[in-house]
Amino acid sequence: MATTLFCLFLLAAAGLYALGRVVYNIFFHPLRNFPGPWMAGATSSWKAYKEVIKEESAVHELFHLHKKYGDIVRVAPNELHFGSPGAFHDIYHSSKRWDKDTGLYRTPGVSSGSFTFLKYAQAKERREVILPIFSKKAINSLEHLVWRNANRLAASIAKTNASKRSVDLLYAFRSYTLDTIMCFTFGNCVNALDAPAFSDPLILAMDASLRMLPLMKNFPMIRDLIFAVPPALVMRLIPNAQKLAPRLYQVRDLVQQQLQVVLNCPSRLDTVPHQTLFHRMLDPESYRSKQVLDLTELHDEGFTLIFAGANTVADTMLMGHWHAMQNRTLLAQLRAEILTVWPDMEKQPSLTDLETLPLLTATIKESLRFIPSGVSLTRVVPPGGAVIGGQQIPGGTVVGMAILHVHQSAEVWGTDALVFRPERWLESAEQANARNGKSELDHWLVAFSRGPRMCFGMNLAWAEMYIAFATMIRHFDLTIDGTTTEDMQWRECIAAYYPNRHLHAWCRPVVSGKVM
Repeated sequence: MATTLFCLFLLAAAGLYALGRVVYNIFFHPLRNFPGPWMAGATSSWKAYKEVIKEESAVHELFHLHKKYGDIVRVAPNELHFGSPGAFHDIYHSSKRWDKDTGLYRTPGVSSGSFTFLKYAQAKERREVILPIFSKKAINSLEHLVWRNANRLAASIAKTNASKRSVDLLYAFRSYTLDTIMCFTFGNCVNALDAPAFSDPLILAMDASLRMLPLMKNFPMIRDLIFAVPPALVMRLIPNAQKLAPRLYQVRDLVQQQLQVVLNCPSRLDTVPHQTLFHRMLDPESYRSKQVLDLTELHDEGFTLIFAGANTVADTMLMGHWHAMQNRTLLAQLRAEILTVWPDMEKQPSLTDLETLPLLTATIKESLRFIPSGVSLTRVVPPGGAVIGGQQIPGGTVVGMAILHVHQSAEVWGTDALVFRPERWLESAEQANARNGKSELDHWLVAFSRGPRMCFGMNLAWAEMYIAFATMIRHFDLTIDGTTTEDMQWRECIAAYYPNRHLHAWCRPVVSGKVM
């Protein structure tokens, strides 16, 4: 009886506390006067309901909420989302050293990666170790690795076409970017490009695991319980673990296996004919402290780089090809332009050659503008507060803005903001040349974010996109195989998750400009 009464007392106390928090959030919180759905201001359950229960993307609904409430919307008791493009540069400015928000950046289950460090000082020290391997000079010296994977991509696609099957371009592009980032990270790839139908176990596991991320973002206790169990233990205990274990554990176990190969025998890196990330990360001279990271820190860095590097670039190429294949004139113009630097199929051009092509560059930029990224890279306003979008924001507030809201803004891109039109970049470049300036549109292309924490892998990403776009258009005549607009709808799961049929295309080989 006493135990029952004690349990009832605890439940009543918890209920009163929850009610008290709701009352405080609505009537007394520093953000109480900012507009937004009342439930969002009262409790963080609003986003959890949208993203976990209804399996929707809050970022898409925010377009309607900004129209209703204005440029600033309260999306959680202590979080604001901004809709005006100028606010993006207020938040992600090069001079800002704001902390990252725990709620988002602990979702992957790592705490010591350069992407997930909450404090700028920690991230800066780690970035100093990593940046040299991703510099423009370093990437240019290793472009042959990207070309090798692009050629493997083309060969696998041609093989699929020969079997009278269309190609799942989502898995094809993710296989290409996964093998490439693995080469740069560990010095060896998982040969995802050789898997039948591009269905390598790691590709499938990474894709399926995306659905779990909204749950872990919104329910940190569940997330902590999941990550408290070592993936190697799960894979050993579950029968037929390669098929039955939760996908997230499969991904983490496969990445750990790759890392363990390097750590068990670092001398293996001596046989790799190029500099890799772990060459630097296992070199004490790369660090100010002259002390190499421990196993957990190395895993955290490798895991986040692989997950981010394999998905974002591939998804950009996916959107670019989806729109380009609907415009036969654009494809013909791109092929004609690429032929000027690549007339002989057997003599591929250099990355520098491709970078001189105006229409190809414009198409890649437009593809980046359509990158399916709905995550708001949240920051914490410092104690003294800050002015964002012309509004004074209290210190301690979590603030953010999705890239999508900059890239689809009619204020920046005009009334055709939702139209895939590479010509806008050529027109902007002509205007810039006329006044000896820089294209204004480049200021608003924020696919790699901005500020001191922007993506340091952008040089590799650009190389992958230039080489892959050129390879696909030079090698194949591309047509859509039944994919619909509904199939291309994506759900924001930190990375984009496509719940419907992926983009499938017929890829008929082209030789000397003629379709075979």
